[in-house]
Amino acid sequence: MKKNYFFIAYPFSDSFVILNRKRSRGLWLMALLLIFILPSNFKAQGSFGILPGAVNEDGAFQGPYSNVPRRFQILIANAPISLFLNKYISSISFRLQDSHTNSWPLSDATFGSYEIYLSKGVTPPNMQMNFAANITGSQTMVKSGSLTIPAGSVPAGNSSNPYAYTFVFDTPYLYTGGNLVIEIRHTGSNSSTSVPAKSIYTNSVVNGTYFSACWQLDAGITVANFPFIRINAVENLGVKSVTIDDGFSVYPNPVKDNLYVKTDKEITELHVFNSAGQKVLSQKNNTKIPQLNSSSLSKGTYILQMIDKEGNSTSTKFIKE
Repeated sequence: MKKNYFFIAYPFSDSFVILNRKRSRGLWLMALLLIFILPSNFKAQGSFGILPGAVNEDGAFQGPYSNVPRRFQILIANAPISLFLNKYISSISFRLQDSHTNSWPLSDATFGSYEIYLSKGVTPPNMQMNFAANITGSQTMVKSGSLTIPAGSVPAGNSSNPYAYTFVFDTPYLYTGGNLVIEIRHTGSNSSTSVPAKSIYTNSVVNGTYFSACWQLDAGITVANFPFIRINAVENLGVKSVTIDDGFSVYPNPVKDNLYVKTDKEITELHVFNSAGQKVLSQKNNTKIPQLNSSSLSKGTYILQMIDKEGNSTSTKFIKE
């Protein structure tokens, strides 16, 4: 039987509900781009792929979960990720080696800074030992800031769901085709141990053809094992809904100046995102009827995220005239 050296891919559906920000940090971003045509209770079509697929190797890569600073790039040819064409890549996951039979970390592991960048790039066979040379066009920072991985949230390599811990992007990345470069820069965690991500070896049949990786070491940039990675994506589905869960609504819509929020909840924060998932406006609120001054926004369609005093959030679409 011929092995699938590209990826294992699946369609999926997720119901959009009000999320608790304390337990679901950033997960609502995976859905905000889907709100445009759907009512408050909807099914959002998406997909994910596991790369490099059915390759029976259990190499190690001390990159994503290291307790010392790391900078590395993952290069993926366009063919294995054609599934994601014109979709928004919203998160990624790595996994531990099969031989690593304990979950990680033993206690919460905090990275002072954890940054993820996506961009187009050169083909994997043309990878250079120069980070800038591997990038074509500009990089998009999709995740930044400190990161805490809760105790035991990265499953053992032999678990039934080894990709359970997810790096959720602050800004989803629209993949428009071509080779993909994922670059990660972090300061190292405060954990007493580093754990290896499962990877394929540098001399693998597909490593260097469809996939390649490099990382920064003391001696300079060198070739790295390519880590197994799950990429999650959602579709940009358009625009329609104006009323959301629990009686939330916004008016007038379309709006020229002040946008008002009707709700029984006590709203403490308002955030506005454009259709690319970028935050363009934020505002604190301490009034019974929240209002947002939208006069600084250009004409177009936006997402308004509202957060209540308990940390719950929900979002809806509005149009700026």
